[in-house]
Amino acid sequence: MGILSGRIRRQRMMMAAPYIRGAVLDLGCGEAAMLELFGDRMESYTGVEQAPGRARKLAKRHPGHVFVHRDLDDDPLGFEAQFDVALLIAVIEHVYNQKHLFREVVHALKPDGRIVITTPTPFGNDVAHWIGARLGLFSPGAADDHVVIYNRRRFEILARDFGLELERYQRFQCGCNQLAVLRRKAPDPPRDARP
Repeated sequence: MGILSGRIRRQRMMMAAPYIRGAVLDLGCGEAAMLELFGDRMESYTGVEQAPGRARKLAKRHPGHVFVHRDLDDDPLGFEAQFDVALLIAVIEHVYNQKHLFREVVHALKPDGRIVITTPTPFGNDVAHWIGARLGLFSPGAADDHVVIYNRRRFEILARDFGLELERYQRFQCGCNQLAVLRRKAPDPPRDARP
């Protein structure tokens, strides 16, 4: 781990904090830091982790919360319209099968639910990370694991393709990281219910 890695991770979580409410789905939850920091804002918490051993360990450490093992590239999440917020904090850049992931996440969101994403910008991934890793500021191999890098335009296309709205987009950490908040549009009311 690089000198600044912990500080960068914490700032990513703080960028997502204003959106944490209700039933939360944390994809790629790691050690469940979002639950530990913001659990008082949540009605429920479900953590999804790729490592089965970690999911079991987290379930023992945090009774009363749900932890499941899923491969985000291949596995169905198995949830239907029950979450207010889905978190992808420093995760999306590691997933190959983006269409599968977003189909599953949108299906798991309640109408008007939000997907909160933090991910490196192209500049942060390609330039800043490379320099920072050589100086020991960042984890040396992390950028090598990144398979998809987004920019604002790509988030707009993603939102359009999945019936979402890009509600907020912001760069942070000197333009090296970005926050995207995608809102699931509420379905239209039935025709007979319209005024």
